[in-house]
Amino acid sequence: MMILLWVLACSLAALQGCQAQAPAGNLVNYTALFGTSPRKDLDFLQLCRYDGYDCEAHNVTTLDGYILSVFRVLPNANCTEHKQPIMFMHGVYLTGDDCLTPGPGAAHCYLYSDACHEVWVPNVRGNRYSRRHVYLNPDRDDKFWDFALEEHSYLDLPASVDYVLAKTGQPKIAFVGHAQGATMLVLLCAKYPAYNDKISVGFGISMTTWLNHATFPVLTVQGVLAPLLTGAVNLGVNGELFPHGGITTTAAEALCGLNTASYPFCSVLLFATLGYNRFQITNETLPVVVGHIPGGTSLKNFNRWGQIRKNGFTEYDYGFVRNWVKYGWYRPPQFDLSRVSVPLVFLGSEGDVVAAVPDVIRLRRALTTAELCVLADKTFGHLDFVYGKDVPNYITPKILSSIENGTYVCDGYFV
Repeated sequence: MMILLWVLACSLAALQGCQAQAPAGNLVNYTALFGTSPRKDLDFLQLCRYDGYDCEAHNVTTLDGYILSVFRVLPNANCTEHKQPIMFMHGVYLTGDDCLTPGPGAAHCYLYSDACHEVWVPNVRGNRYSRRHVYLNPDRDDKFWDFALEEHSYLDLPASVDYVLAKTGQPKIAFVGHAQGATMLVLLCAKYPAYNDKISVGFGISMTTWLNHATFPVLTVQGVLAPLLTGAVNLGVNGELFPHGGITTTAAEALCGLNTASYPFCSVLLFATLGYNRFQITNETLPVVVGHIPGGTSLKNFNRWGQIRKNGFTEYDYGFVRNWVKYGWYRPPQFDLSRVSVPLVFLGSEGDVVAAVPDVIRLRRALTTAELCVLADKTFGHLDFVYGKDVPNYITPKILSSIENGTYVCDGYFV
């Protein structure tokens, strides 16, 4: 009777964002019962506790004054030993919610916690959890939004890594990054080689650097717009893009978050162009996903990925004149990756239209300590690496085996 009353109360409260925690061991499938789930409206801590896990929030201040939210998911309460800490870094326009969204038994952070690892989840500057600064106001100061991939890589990530090492007392952590999250690690280790020794092994799932073979339409548009947007940013035009709770979130929830009947239409409209297997992101997970995306970024960072699409994996493009001053040439040079020595494992798929296999192969060949495993499932798409139902079958077993045993089985082929 108490469970029934709790279900009724929480289903009503979900209209305003239910923040209660389900009784341990009695998680309710709201999607099956009512066609929607309160999980889509919960923030990271609420979602983690709702799903029955212990978690914490930490604040990390970067050298330039940004205050980042870094979450910690503790090892499963049933664990009798605590293994090496793992850091999970989300992709572009997203947040740390990605490692919880699919739920227990399916999401990255929960699977690592179940395997007795504590998981640290940073959020880059500008997303919904890291809209803070020691003196800049994101709602008033355009200067707050003057950042892109380089600031994420050279300021956000090292501050987060150093904080976790200090808190855990460990000499090294393992690292899992999705798309931009993995790019950040490569750039950090290239710029500041000392960080090669702070990471035991880094995993790049759906790794994005060169985008020459990407067929995602938005990237094509970004590449075309890059010269125009670069000029605008140089003139001081900047600001928040894709904020959580903005028009993008509202539209996505209207299409996908109402009930399971909207699943076929929503999946085709919102996710087909991103490359995903409709059988991977289930009709229970999809409404939760759209409640948590996008996470927010800057116009400058949006344009940064357009520059990479247009120029290749090069340093920041300041425009013709400023490039001459900065680099001594009218085009920016390619990133120098020669100092990257951290062991890296890339997991890719022929079904990924963002991180195309030929582009990941190019990165792998530019590094001396990297290997690429291409999944056997040729339909596995860019978002499936975090939201797909086969993450526990295709992705996390390889990661955990590599961290714990130093080896893993590639069920597809190595490149």
